[in-house]
Amino acid sequence: MNNVEWLRDRQDLIRAARDSAKTYQELQDGVGKKRPGYDDHHVVEKTWAERVGIERSQIDDPSNLVSIPRLKNYQITGWYSQPNDDFGGRSPREYLRYKTWEERRRVGLYALVFFGVLKP
Repeated sequence: MNNVEWLRDRQDLIRAARDSAKTYQELQDGVGKKRPGYDDHHVVEKTWAERVGIERSQIDDPSNLVSIPRLKNYQITGWYSQPNDDFGGRSPREYLRYKTWEERRRVGLYALVFFGVLKP
Protein backbone atom coordinates (compact mmCIF):
# COMPACT_ATOMS: atom_id res chain seq x y z
CA MET A 1 0.00 0.00 0.00
CA ASN A 2 2.00 2.93 -1.28
CA ASN A 3 -0.53 5.75 -1.49
CA VAL A 4 1.32 9.02 -1.98
CA GLU A 5 -1.28 10.78 -4.10
CA TRP A 6 -1.72 13.43 -1.38
CA LEU A 7 1.98 14.27 -1.74
CA ARG A 8 1.68 14.80 -5.47
CA ASP A 9 -1.05 17.35 -4.79
CA ARG A 10 1.39 19.31 -2.66
CA GLN A 11 4.39 19.04 -4.93
CA ASP A 12 3.69 22.45 -6.49
CA LEU A 13 3.51 24.06 -3.03
CA ILE A 14 6.80 22.51 -1.99
CA ARG A 15 8.55 23.38 -5.24
CA ALA A 16 7.36 26.99 -5.10
CA ALA A 17 8.36 27.38 -1.44
CA ARG A 18 11.91 26.42 -2.37
CA ASP A 19 12.23 29.28 -4.88
CA SER A 20 15.15 31.60 -4.36
CA ALA A 21 14.51 35.29 -3.72
CA LYS A 22 13.48 37.28 -6.79
CA THR A 23 13.62 40.91 -7.85
CA TYR A 24 10.48 42.99 -7.43
CA GLN A 25 9.96 42.96 -11.19
CA GLU A 26 10.23 39.16 -11.30
CA LEU A 27 7.61 38.91 -8.55
CA GLN A 28 5.32 41.29 -10.44
CA ASP A 29 5.75 39.38 -13.70
CA GLY A 30 3.90 36.39 -12.20
CA VAL A 31 0.81 38.34 -11.09
CA GLY A 32 -2.44 37.06 -12.55
CA LYS A 33 -0.92 33.92 -14.04
CA LYS A 34 -2.51 31.57 -11.46
CA ARG A 35 0.56 29.34 -11.30
CA PRO A 36 0.22 26.22 -9.14
CA GLY A 37 1.78 26.82 -5.72
CA TYR A 38 1.70 30.62 -5.97
CA ASP A 39 -0.64 33.38 -4.81
CA ASP A 40 -1.01 36.98 -5.82
CA HIS A 41 -0.06 38.96 -2.73
CA HIS A 42 -0.74 42.58 -1.77
CA VAL A 43 2.44 44.24 -0.49
CA VAL A 44 0.24 46.54 1.60
CA GLU A 45 -2.31 44.25 3.25
CA LYS A 46 -5.67 44.81 1.62
CA THR A 47 -8.10 44.12 4.47
CA TRP A 48 -6.31 46.31 6.98
CA ALA A 49 -5.73 49.06 4.43
CA GLU A 50 -9.46 49.08 3.62
CA ARG A 51 -10.32 49.34 7.32
CA VAL A 52 -8.43 52.61 7.62
CA GLY A 53 -10.01 54.06 4.48
CA ILE A 54 -7.37 53.55 1.81
CA GLU A 55 -9.02 53.50 -1.60
CA ARG A 56 -9.49 50.07 -3.19
CA SER A 57 -7.98 51.38 -6.44
CA GLN A 58 -4.71 52.09 -4.61
CA ILE A 59 -4.80 48.73 -2.80
CA ASP A 60 -5.34 46.79 -6.05
CA ASP A 61 -2.94 48.90 -8.11
CA PRO A 62 -0.50 46.66 -10.02
CA SER A 63 2.40 48.29 -8.15
CA ASN A 64 1.03 46.74 -4.93
CA LEU A 65 0.75 43.18 -6.27
CA VAL A 66 3.37 40.45 -6.48
CA SER A 67 3.19 36.71 -7.08
CA ILE A 68 4.76 34.71 -4.25
CA PRO A 69 4.87 31.08 -3.12
CA ARG A 70 1.64 30.19 -1.29
CA LEU A 71 3.44 28.78 1.76
CA LYS A 72 5.45 32.02 2.05
CA ASN A 73 2.17 33.94 1.77
CA TYR A 74 0.83 31.95 4.74
CA GLN A 75 3.99 32.68 6.73
CA ILE A 76 3.81 36.40 6.01
CA THR A 77 0.12 36.56 6.91
CA GLY A 78 0.85 34.88 10.24
CA TRP A 79 3.84 37.13 10.88
CA TYR A 80 1.62 40.22 10.62
CA SER A 81 -0.38 39.05 13.65
CA GLN A 82 2.49 38.02 15.95
CA PRO A 83 4.08 40.31 18.57
CA ASN A 84 7.42 41.51 17.27
CA ASP A 85 10.27 43.30 19.05
CA ASP A 86 11.01 45.27 15.87
CA PHE A 87 7.64 46.98 16.38
CA GLY A 88 7.87 47.69 20.10
CA GLY A 89 6.42 44.32 21.06
CA ARG A 90 3.31 44.92 18.98
CA SER A 91 2.32 42.89 15.95
CA PRO A 92 3.08 44.51 12.60
CA ARG A 93 -0.70 44.95 12.10
CA GLU A 94 -1.04 46.81 15.40
CA TYR A 95 2.01 48.91 14.61
CA LEU A 96 0.61 49.84 11.19
CA ARG A 97 -2.87 50.73 12.42
CA TYR A 98 -2.52 54.51 11.89
CA LYS A 99 0.51 54.58 9.62
CA THR A 100 0.80 56.02 6.14
CA TRP A 101 0.66 54.08 2.89
CA GLU A 102 4.41 54.53 2.56
CA GLU A 103 5.11 53.00 5.98
CA ARG A 104 2.74 50.12 5.25
CA ARG A 105 4.57 49.50 2.00
CA ARG A 106 7.96 49.66 3.72
CA VAL A 107 6.85 46.99 6.22
CA GLY A 108 5.33 44.87 3.45
CA LEU A 109 8.58 44.94 1.49
CA TYR A 110 10.51 44.18 4.69
CA ALA A 111 8.36 41.06 5.18
CA LEU A 112 9.03 39.89 1.62
CA VAL A 113 12.78 40.22 2.19
CA PHE A 114 12.61 38.69 5.68
CA PHE A 115 10.88 35.57 4.36
CA GLY A 116 13.28 35.19 1.44
CA VAL A 117 10.82 36.08 -1.30
CA LEU A 118 12.30 39.43 -2.39
CA LYS A 119 15.98 40.08 -2.96
CA PRO A 120 17.31 42.73 -0.55
